[in-house]
Amino acid sequence: MGDCASGLRKEVASMSREMMQRMKTAGEYHRKAVRALFPEKMRGHLDVIEKEMKRMLLEMAADAVQECRKEDVRDSEQEGARPSGARKVDIM
Repeated sequence: MGDCASGLRKEVASMSREMMQRMKTAGEYHRKAVRALFPEKMRGHLDVIEKEMKRMLLEMAADAVQECRKEDVRDSEQEGARPSGARKVDIM
């Protein structure tokens, strides 16, 4: 059974890599199609817009990661402040 599961995992990983490559290729075709809609003299503007959009996405991703780290720190601090759920019981 282990060989079958291992083979299945390898096949799924291979399919995922293939799908990612196809998506990348499709993205390249999409970019070329959009550029084909504009006159040649506008390519410089499109390059600037593309670079700025990449910067914006990277900044958004960095902000999201930073916010997640803040939440992790808050969660770990709150775990220490929470009562454990145990009660003190006096035994006579």
